[in-house]
Amino acid sequence: MANYGNSFGNKRTDPVGLERITLWDRIDERVLVGAVLKVSDTYPEGTVIPAGTPVANKDGILGGEAVLNGTAPAALTDEDVVMGSEFCPLTIVKRGVFYESRTKATITAAQKNKLTGITFVKEI
Repeated sequence: MANYGNSFGNKRTDPVGLERITLWDRIDERVLVGAVLKVSDTYPEGTVIPAGTPVANKDGILGGEAVLNGTAPAALTDEDVVMGSEFCPLTIVKRGVFYESRTKATITAAQKNKLTGITFVKEI
């Protein structure tokens, strides 16, 4: 049996499962050019930027440098992103329905008021 990878002596084990948590019920509008976040002391290489993080474009330039968790966000990040060695690109959503209780990002009530295109839902 050892010559055949022990395929005849397999033991039963507990099942393995995978789960994907949906954060968006519906996405109505993405900013096509997104934004770019540069490496910094706040966001060093390897940092995970969670989906649903409030984001604005620095100086209002679409596709430009991003500002996260500011007081006047224009959108939310679409998915989790890992910071690279120099920067990371962000896909951002301006309009849609977002399950806020499922995100690891912190979104304040003041930020929610600025995000008029996003409908926040606690649970499905």
